[in-house]
Amino acid sequence: MNEITPTKIVVIHDDISEISPIMVEMKVKYGESNVILFQHSQIGLDYVLSNLGQKMVVLLDRNFHDGKEIDGIEVFEQIREKTSLVYVILVTVSKISEIDGEVLKKLINKDLFKLESFTSDYSKILGLIDEALLVLGVRIDAVIEDWIMRHPKDKREQVILKTKDGRSYTMNDILESIRMQTEVGVNFEKNLLKLAIELFSRQKLKLDD
Repeated sequence: MNEITPTKIVVIHDDISEISPIMVEMKVKYGESNVILFQHSQIGLDYVLSNLGQKMVVLLDRNFHDGKEIDGIEVFEQIREKTSLVYVILVTVSKISEIDGEVLKKLINKDLFKLESFTSDYSKILGLIDEALLVLGVRIDAVIEDWIMRHPKDKREQVILKTKDGRSYTMNDILESIRMQTEVGVNFEKNLLKLAIELFSRQKLKLDD
């Protein structure tokens, strides 16, 4: 059986280094190749936006010491302009009660996954990452990925969908379209949910189907 592509943990934080305890712990827990650190916010943002076909959880610093860096709020907003499927955990050294109300409203309205104070006790942050991974695992694109990755590689490259305007999509194309929330991906997702509900209404399904 093929393995599911692992979720990347993308850390965008200028006070964390490769040898910081939290980085070491994350690499042990999630796999060294699955945890990526960027100390410059623009470079980290560019990576996220260039890899929207990859499942990601972003651990994002709110403020950067270098005034030339864009802050975490702007990074978050630019991610949300492109996708709602990347889960962002925003961390700050400030007290959450000190954050401006308008900023908090913006974070809530644009679906920030979690907001947490960044302290030497990083167990809470690891717990939030675990929670994000759990939610990602039951999301429809993750279920579709599970189904797709059960097929041999050559099967995944075969066309399974053609649109009215003549465009063709393979299994892999469909998965990427869903993650990037293109029109084709969103429509496929909706139609698949409708089909699943219809099938469920017609017959009893086993839990392991």
